[in-house]
Amino acid sequence: MVELEAIPMVMPLAQWIWGADPTEEVNPKVCLSTIPFLAAGCFSQLIAKALGVAIILGSCLNKTPIMINVLNSKSAAGLSRNSLYGEVIVYANGAFYGFLEGHPFTAYGENGALLLQNIAIISLAWHFSKVGLQEQILSVVTFAIYSFITLFVMPDEYRSVLITSMWPVLLYARGSQILETFRDKQTGNLSIVTTGLNLVGSLVRIATTLQETGDFTVMMSFVLSLALNFIMFVQYWMYLENTQKIAAEASDKKTE
Repeated sequence: MVELEAIPMVMPLAQWIWGADPTEEVNPKVCLSTIPFLAAGCFSQLIAKALGVAIILGSCLNKTPIMINVLNSKSAAGLSRNSLYGEVIVYANGAFYGFLEGHPFTAYGENGALLLQNIAIISLAWHFSKVGLQEQILSVVTFAIYSFITLFVMPDEYRSVLITSMWPVLLYARGSQILETFRDKQTGNLSIVTTGLNLVGSLVRIATTLQETGDFTVMMSFVLSLALNFIMFVQYWMYLENTQKIAAEASDKKTE
């Protein structure tokens, strides 16, 4: 009978799943030897990795519905630029912290995907909202300087600030969107798919963070994100009828 370890790519895959922080009970050789009846520790780590990969793959399309809504309507209605700018910092901090700390990519990879999508949405918002060139240049230069300082200048002992600073920034970013939605009594181009994925993703990330890194500060950022995403989820359904009414009126005006 062929040993699993002898099969090409099996050992590297096992090393990726169980080799980050091996113990006597949970390590690649032990876990492979118990397949298909994995021990509890091996199984929980496998599930955490699988969920991490699923979140990263899902995050690659997370904000696509918003981009489609903006392109179809040729409007950035319902989108708060303050919220979008704040989310750039939130996602950048999450990606920078995970990378600098050497965390498994499955524990933070979605931040990179969400960061790129958020930048794309900001570009669309600038285009359709006719944002001034001064604001655009200032935003790009500020983010470039911030990224350089974070990655190449900031001392290692201050890395935790990246996560703790996410809490007020996250409150500002999501809070700006929640406030704008409450003020307008409509959600505009916000997508229930994106909001729902954010809600589920925050919940799953709490579990995977506990399993993969045990980083309390990171976990608390996901707890806060879960609470804010839940409020946005509730707002979507609260103002759905009014949003549809406003969208229909805007469509009628275009056809006149």
